[in-house]
Amino acid sequence: MKSGRSGALCISVFAMMLMLSFNVKAESDDTNVLLVPNEKDAPAISSERQDVQVTFDPSEVTESVKDFDREKFIRESMDKMNQEPSTEKIEMWTGPRSQEHLDKLLLLSDAEISAFLGKKQAFLNKFAKTLAFFHLSPRKINKVLMELNNRFYESSHVISRSNTKGGTMMFSISAGLALPQKIVQSLKQRSIGKYIPESGGFLYMLGLGVGFSRQVDENKKSKFVFEIFMDVERLKSTMTGLLEVSAAGTYGLVFEKRDASFTHQKSGTTYGGLAGVFRQGQNQFGWSASTGMSLPPGIGAVLVYQDEATRYYLFRTENLKATFPALRMIKENVLSYLKNLVGNKPYVITCNQALF
Repeated sequence: MKSGRSGALCISVFAMMLMLSFNVKAESDDTNVLLVPNEKDAPAISSERQDVQVTFDPSEVTESVKDFDREKFIRESMDKMNQEPSTEKIEMWTGPRSQEHLDKLLLLSDAEISAFLGKKQAFLNKFAKTLAFFHLSPRKINKVLMELNNRFYESSHVISRSNTKGGTMMFSISAGLALPQKIVQSLKQRSIGKYIPESGGFLYMLGLGVGFSRQVDENKKSKFVFEIFMDVERLKSTMTGLLEVSAAGTYGLVFEKRDASFTHQKSGTTYGGLAGVFRQGQNQFGWSASTGMSLPPGIGAVLVYQDEATRYYLFRTENLKATFPALRMIKENVLSYLKNLVGNKPYVITCNQALF
């Protein structure tokens, strides 16, 4: 049962996740992921706290940067790219932290970059206020914001061109046992390494959830989409190692590029402690947080690992039109298998042929 999974619809649930995480002690490392703050690192931020509204509405993440200046943005990004985050005050990260991310972003048009920056900054502003409300230190908050900023830039093309945004809620169960990535790499150089899987072990997660989103077509007409989906995840790699059994309630925010009806989609899922859970695929970017119960208690707040994920859409309504995408996929696969099974035979022997 678990701490650390998907979203942005009910900040009170996020509060429970943070409270659980305070019971876990961990030192920061080079993964650029916020784990758990120590009390001595958390000076009071009472002056900010009075102005914080403890809400998070995905519909607010629709802004775009006005009067975008490409040359100015490039210049400022290059100047601040290697700047270390402040330990005294909260900083909002605007530009990319690597040349690779900057080059990828500049392939977009000015309008697309403007849309991307607006969506990203609206989210980071809300998230920073939430962390400040719980008296996290500026150093820890900046560490998380920098990680979030990096993840957004990794999916800049998906986010900038997304025509669908919304929230998800899901209940999941999972279990895992795996060695840390560094230990796996060391053991692979020895004879025992052939018995160890590339992932270092296993983790299996099964979730059932619902999604509420708003999709806008090329004619600027919008429609509301409600979906029931099933998530299946398997371990890809882990930096911290795994020893966990969990059940979690999750909530999340997602941006998607939808051009047609689809039955399922694959993505990579990164669990980064208190920085949240990131779902990144060819047509999807999602951030999520969760709360739940885990064994050991609160372990989800410190685990850092990656999964290979597939989301199957079981039921979908677009305005008043209802479909069963994944069921259609199963039906087509079964029929295709039966046709191939029969088609591989040169002929079918009938009773008459057998008798004469």
